[in-house]
Amino acid sequence: MTVSKSILCLLVMFCFGNLNAQNSKPASDQAKILADLKGISQATSSIQAAFTEEKHMAVLKEPERSSGIFYFKADKMRWEQKVPVKYVIMINGDKLRIQEGGKEKNVGQSGRMAAQIKDLMIGLVNGDFQQNKAFSITTLASDDQYMVVLTPVNRRLKNIYAKITMVFPKSTLRLKELTFYEKGGDKSLLKFHSEKFNSQLNDSLFEKF
Repeated sequence: MTVSKSILCLLVMFCFGNLNAQNSKPASDQAKILADLKGISQATSSIQAAFTEEKHMAVLKEPERSSGIFYFKADKMRWEQKVPVKYVIMINGDKLRIQEGGKEKNVGQSGRMAAQIKDLMIGLVNGDFQQNKAFSITTLASDDQYMVVLTPVNRRLKNIYAKITMVFPKSTLRLKELTFYEKGGDKSLLKFHSEKFNSQLNDSLFEKF
């Protein structure tokens, strides 16, 4: 497994919420929904949230579970898995760093793909996914939630993912669930809770492991 794919697979472990696709249907006002989601994102200067994740794999009877905490501010992000093992993804501007088992991993050789992953991670959080030309976008709606479906059109991402879905409650328009569907049939669910928005976050969170 490449470093790039490892990063994306780890991302898959962040989920929030669940929309029953059987009760949803294509949204008739996609442009307005996306504009409203973008508005909420633009009004958000920082996010802190706890997360749980489940990774469902065909080779396992039970999903793998992990949990941790997540921080976001401007072009900075810290994804810190605490259980079952500590694993940190840290993004600060153009820099992407990873620490596993207390040791920093060298991701410098992942080059262009690492940059795409960084853009994807930040874009999923700050709403810029709407500008990402690596995906086509479809919006579904149920009585109380919206689901945005990102289908990769980028060749490299298509080789990894069948689609990525994001669920937003209509009451808040805040991302509650992020699901990565891998090409081979496995999927990862990320769920967030205890969120805090627009609070003060120390820069050291994005500079030091």
